[in-house]
Amino acid sequence: MASSATTKTRRIEIRITEEERNLEQAAASVNGETLSEFVRRAARHEAERTLAERTRYILDDEAAQRFLTALEQPSPDSVRGLRRLTEKPSLLPEA
Repeated sequence: MASSATTKTRRIEIRITEEERNLEQAAASVNGETLSEFVRRAARHEAERTLAERTRYILDDEAAQRFLTALEQPSPDSVRGLRRLTEKPSLLPEA
């Protein structure tokens, strides 16, 4: 995560209800944060969680074994599909 000393130059505007603003302001106050700090941190946390859910998978032993077998002995269709997939640009940020 970027340090708090990093200059923030980009802006996001959203419309929220009075109830949402009051809730978020109360949560920010409890944390000793400004509303902007709270919303920015919460949005980043949710973005990281959303991307992690789509890039990390937990498999039980049986599924893990099937996955490893498929990696070691891929079908011709899988290889063709993988080639097509790798030709497309990634939607995920570079690590």
